[in-house]
Amino acid sequence: MPTISSFWVSARMRRAPSGARIDLVIGTSGKDDKMSGSPAPEDFGLLTPAEVDELPPNSDADALKSMLRWVKDFVAQPHPERDPENPNDRAAVCPFMPGSLAKGLTWFTLPNEPVRSPEDVMRIVDAYRDVLKELPPTRGRDARFKTIIIVFPMVDASAAPAFIDDVHERVAGEYRSDALMLGEFHSRNQKHGSHNPNFFGLQSPVPAMALRLMVALDYLFLTKRTGDPLKDLENLLAYTKAMARMDPPPSKKIQEMIDFFWDDLKLILKRAMEVPPDAQEGPPE
Repeated sequence: MPTISSFWVSARMRRAPSGARIDLVIGTSGKDDKMSGSPAPEDFGLLTPAEVDELPPNSDADALKSMLRWVKDFVAQPHPERDPENPNDRAAVCPFMPGSLAKGLTWFTLPNEPVRSPEDVMRIVDAYRDVLKELPPTRGRDARFKTIIIVFPMVDASAAPAFIDDVHERVAGEYRSDALMLGEFHSRNQKHGSHNPNFFGLQSPVPAMALRLMVALDYLFLTKRTGDPLKDLENLLAYTKAMARMDPPPSKKIQEMIDFFWDDLKLILKRAMEVPPDAQEGPPE
């Protein structure tokens, strides 16, 4: 996997004339450059919501602005269909996003290079994986709110399941083991919400992938039963590992929940190993 030292992402955001392309360049440097000082978002082609709003009109800017509006007006807002059994629930579609936006730790970007295959998407997302971890803040509570949304307007809606969903399926487990969450968004996404099987909150106007750090709320996703005991085990191990090294440590409530999850892990592992119930107590005396 490329690292920041071997993979450079440069941004030269010009207030170009209407119709000009945003100059966001991503590529391989070919040498092991050392970065001096703390990296800044603009070093990697990352735009704040305010900078996205200021972009002159063109196809790339329109795609970024469309995603920004969707994130602010839908993802970061309550929705009555999110949890119809709990009409008083005022949580956002993604409870994580309001905090990320409020703290100024949400960035948008797009690649200025051909995206001809899922491997191209994977390579670009992999580069930003390292960027996310290096961007300040790297410690403390605010570090958990960092989010990078990579927009792929060059990916047609009909190709999005292969370019976006397939990449997510291939690499999300690896990202979780690194205490990162990878989100996949496009207009044909058929993944439903945690509380309502008829609510499709990942259907975005433009194909995109989002990167963020794992947080305590992710137990909503990582403690679901998938039908695959080994995958369930992998998800729970990733979550408990991330919580164990969280800075500052998670609340007492979360720690108690982790203890409960460890009991779950034991049961899942036993099922995965297909150990008969009468043999689960250990070797005979």
